[in-house]
Amino acid sequence: MSHARATAVIGGVLILTLASWFAGPVSAGTQDVINSSHNLSASGPGAVKSSQTQICIFCHAPHGVQPDLKPLWNHAMPTQSYNSYASSTMKATAAAPSPASKQCLSCHDGTIALGQTIANGLITTSGSLSAAKNLGTDLRGDHPISFTLVNNGELSTNLFLTPPTTADPAVKLRNGNVECVTCHDPHTPNLDAIAGMFLVRSNSSGALCLACHDPSRPQPSGLNGWTGGAHRTAGNSTPAGALFGVYGNVAANACLNCHQSHNAASGSSPRLLRNAEEAACSQCHSGTNLSPVIANITGEFSKTYSHPVTTISGLHDAAENAFPLNANRHSECADCHNSHAASNVGGSTVPPALQSSLLGASGVDQATGITALRPATNEYQICFKCHANSTNKPQSGVGYAVYGRTPVRQTFSAVADPHNVRLDFNTTLERHPVTQPRYLAAAAVPSLRATMVKLDGSAGRSLGTGSYIYCADCHSNDQARVSAGTGPNGTHGSIYPHLFERRYEVETPPSGGVSYTAGTTGTYALCDKCHDIANSILQDRSFKLHRTHISGVRTACSTCHSAHGIQGGSTTNNKSLVNFDTAIVKPSSSGSFYFQSNGTFTGVCYLSCHGQNHNGYSY
Repeated sequence: MSHARATAVIGGVLILTLASWFAGPVSAGTQDVINSSHNLSASGPGAVKSSQTQICIFCHAPHGVQPDLKPLWNHAMPTQSYNSYASSTMKATAAAPSPASKQCLSCHDGTIALGQTIANGLITTSGSLSAAKNLGTDLRGDHPISFTLVNNGELSTNLFLTPPTTADPAVKLRNGNVECVTCHDPHTPNLDAIAGMFLVRSNSSGALCLACHDPSRPQPSGLNGWTGGAHRTAGNSTPAGALFGVYGNVAANACLNCHQSHNAASGSSPRLLRNAEEAACSQCHSGTNLSPVIANITGEFSKTYSHPVTTISGLHDAAENAFPLNANRHSECADCHNSHAASNVGGSTVPPALQSSLLGASGVDQATGITALRPATNEYQICFKCHANSTNKPQSGVGYAVYGRTPVRQTFSAVADPHNVRLDFNTTLERHPVTQPRYLAAAAVPSLRATMVKLDGSAGRSLGTGSYIYCADCHSNDQARVSAGTGPNGTHGSIYPHLFERRYEVETPPSGGVSYTAGTTGTYALCDKCHDIANSILQDRSFKLHRTHISGVRTACSTCHSAHGIQGGSTTNNKSLVNFDTAIVKPSSSGSFYFQSNGTFTGVCYLSCHGQNHNGYSY
């Protein structure tokens, strides 16, 4: 047998042997390698070619190869160090690439010539790897490899068996570790007929990722809820190109809508996100790219009043458990939404339980305000992360000024944390029914409607005894879809101060007052959503001087009433959420400053307001 004939025979045997060594049972014939971009010979179909007629020689040779590297490894090996992937949520310790993965990196890190062999010296090649295939030595933007697996509560339990396996027989560990060949079979390019990339199986619907990442693991796993989540089920088509995966729609792209396995932004986008922070969400949630398009959430942050999602950066971390949020108090998409579990179906429409878009998000407990809940079960628990026990909440008229004027209430000086809404709602005195159900009978609140009024004037949710309200019933997009508007739901942005869904006048002293106008865009529309101003309040059915104060003196609801609840007050002085705005209402001529309830709809005022001294004025 001639030397050339012997080499060809050995080469053919090598292909079959190597396919078995890399990927288990031989999944395809020699033709797969011949027709792949890993064929760097003169007959190769890829961008990189040489004058060499042998195909396997660039990686393997029968003699004189790299010692101790299987199988008969012939390519020069990298010697430099690498920056390895790391993140705050990775429980395992990052490791340098093992020799098994360095075999792939010997071509794909760009530091060694593609034709630099051991047994054959340098084989000259023309062409070069594309940027997507050249990973470089900074692997912080690439899926971690060569590390010892740690059970972090989100990975398949198969990985921690003896011996460890993945949940998919096609996806194999190497010496118990994830290596390049776990996801890539270097000899078979098209097991994934759409993506190619030498993947060991199709990754449509995230199947390759789900071999290790298990969304069926119980809470508090951040993946729990993925099966019913919008990013797993939505059929909206996606454009071709680098913005998303290659499978055509959101459900099929699955994990790849948001994450990329290689060449993410070199560590600046943690967890291999395609973009950092809100930019990872805006690819879909800005009213573009998808077909049909979905609500433009990004545009809401351009409104006059919005959560500061686009104006802060670098503060959110997925591993943070310092509830409440103190020194790094912040608002990013992931603070309110769990991208794996969030959906446009399911969830609850009855407060206080979570709406579908908030499913899976973390929160803070109602009782103490410091215990992390993963996940939250009620909407207000998510809001409490920032608006309850945080120690660096802005003070009235200072930090909150960007959201509109915040009154200083009469009871503020008597309590340690006047802007802690958890304490406002938890009070046993007077509060809106956010964390506790409505407790007053209809006769005690004659202005209360049977149902809320939507933006189009139609009837909304029941306000019956025992009912709750959401934070988002008051704080929401001014065109919230859930209230018959034309915009997205949620507390992203509003044209009204304090992110109110409707107008809620907070007079700026010195004030001449605000004239009352009716309707869902009228001056006191937020209160009128639940309390019938025209047919009850202005008819003096609960307080005989309501009409005089609202229509005559032009006094806003906020001048006398505090919206959340009363801390530090009393059942006598703060009945019906009365807690005066001290910038407008002052002590009486005798120095007294309070409202005294004398029973149902009767009382005495000791105060000075709208140019009048009430030093014991009875009504």
